[in-house]
Order: sequence, then structure tokens, then C-alpha cells
Amino acid sequence: MALLVEDGENFKTSAVYIGYLILKEVKKSETKKVSIYKVSDTLKKNGISHSRQLIFGLLFLYSLGIVKFEEPYLWIE
Repeated sequence: MALLVEDGENFKTSAVYIGYLILKEVKKSETKKVSIYKVSDTLKKNGISHSRQLIFGLLFLYSLGIVKFEEPYLWIE
């Protein structure tokens, strides 16, 4: 676990955990496409209320080539 999170950083605010929550929400969707607003609501339910953490989670997934997004939707590539 120490390889994924810096010392003193809360795991629940790390880009890896937020990316996991985003992927979980996309997989739950029937169309395999989800709006960014739905993702934001899901993160709020999990106690993540800052847009900065949402952006870091999306950048993490995008940089690995896992998700693509266009306008309000994102999907697994």
C-alpha cells in the first residue's frame, strides 16, 4: 500500500482510490457510459467533495489509457 500513497496522505483522497470509485460507477452503468455529474455525485456520497480530487482521479485513469471522455460523458476504453 505504501507504493500507492505518500506518507501522511489519506488513502481515500488518493488518485488511485478515486479512480477505483470512478471505474466502479462506469461498470455499474448499463450503457457503460456515465456523465461526469453522476461521477461527482458518487464521489460526494463517498465523502469526496473537492473537484480537485475528481480531476486527479480522471487524469490518473486517462494517463493509463483506461478511460476516454468527451463533453459530459466518460467511458472505459
